[in-house]
Amino acid sequence: MMVISILLIVSAAHCKRPCVNGHLNPVFIGFSAADINTFVLRAYKPNDNYLHLVDTILVANYGATIYTTTNDTTIVYVNDSNPNHWICPGFDWQIYIPAKNRIVSISNIITTQTENVGRVCWNPINSLTQDGQSIVPKLVETGEFFTSGYMAYIHN
Repeated sequence: MMVISILLIVSAAHCKRPCVNGHLNPVFIGFSAADINTFVLRAYKPNDNYLHLVDTILVANYGATIYTTTNDTTIVYVNDSNPNHWICPGFDWQIYIPAKNRIVSISNIITTQTENVGRVCWNPINSLTQDGQSIVPKLVETGEFFTSGYMAYIHN
């Protein structure tokens, strides 16, 4: 009986699990702190020309949101327990920057479903469209969760 229990525990530890979708962190380049102190994320029904709004998220530089600035570049990590409040596949997105009256559009986020052994793993983001241009995002690993991941670079 003990051998069966050990085998079950060992085999369960090696089971592959589906990974969850990765997300994009907005990275603002050349913006002043005042320009990006507050911005809005809008999630839309995908492939629908931004006609049907699904959710709106106000992002501000306080509370759980983490702003990390180095030189002229600020990475924003939306630290929210609702994964639909991250820029992720399954929606088309707009980032509205009120101080600049500017909208950045992100759509067609393509990901690949993967599996892994372990507690948490992320599906890779293969490509996306940002302001009409196809982009292959790079995965950034800094050793810190709030500055690592896939990035959406937004230039002033």
